Amino acid sequence: MSEYVYSDTGVKVWTSPEFHPLLKQTDLTHPSFLAKLKETYRRGKVKNMPKIYSINSEDARTWHYFSPLTVDNQEKAAKLTPLLRNVIPESDLDMDEVSSAKVWLWRKIAPPPSLPTKERRSEPDVMIALGQHTIVLVEAKYKSRVSTDTTHNKNRDQVIRNIDVSSWYAKTGGYDSSYVIVLQYGDFPTNAKEIVSRYRGKPEAIQKALHYRNDLNEADYQRLSNSVTFVRWPNPLDE
Repeated sequence: MSEYVYSDTGVKVWTSPEFHPLLKQTDLTHPSFLAKLKETYRRGKVKNMPKIYSINSEDARTWHYFSPLTVDNQEKAAKLTPLLRNVIPESDLDMDEVSSAKVWLWRKIAPPPSLPTKERRSEPDVMIALGQHTIVLVEAKYKSRVSTDTTHNKNRDQVIRNIDVSSWYAKTGGYDSSYVIVLQYGDFPTNAKEIVSRYRGKPEAIQKALHYRNDLNEADYQRLSNSVTFVRWPNPLDE
């Protein structure tokens, strides 16, 4: 078997996860990884091959960085602490809770029922629960852009969608707070930082976008405006 093929557009796609430099030393039997294998290319030389096998896959990068954190508490402390410090105040970050945090990849989260337009469940790349009081969603990007609309709402971008679903999940799940991190791998130019800037420190913009959320007050909007941030990590294939 050849280790890789090139797509019609010249993108390298490995033929097996054992050949992919970011996947080969990870847990390839994990249910979250197996579910990702169902997302395949539909045409060309790479038809029916899993998209996560691509050299450009942001999911492969996310699996490389975060899948060990689903089981390894020592790794959690080392990797999550510097990430979470970008958005959670130092005084609110309990190191014991970071070490014992629950980490899920690609977990589906329903939108609030008050949302006036149809919408499928969101699938943030990573969800982190610190104890029973804090939820953090991580939306990871490599070369793809932050989406600026949904099928039924041309003004609902991916950042406000994550702010919405995370705050609703926290409220209905008994958590005290929610945070959203947009994580960029490497230096490829995307719109991620620009979209985050629409809401970072701008409670009025969040209130306008989430006007249907009658469960939120002005203090909540202020808190949410300080709970979203942009973070850049290295592209692991450059390390």
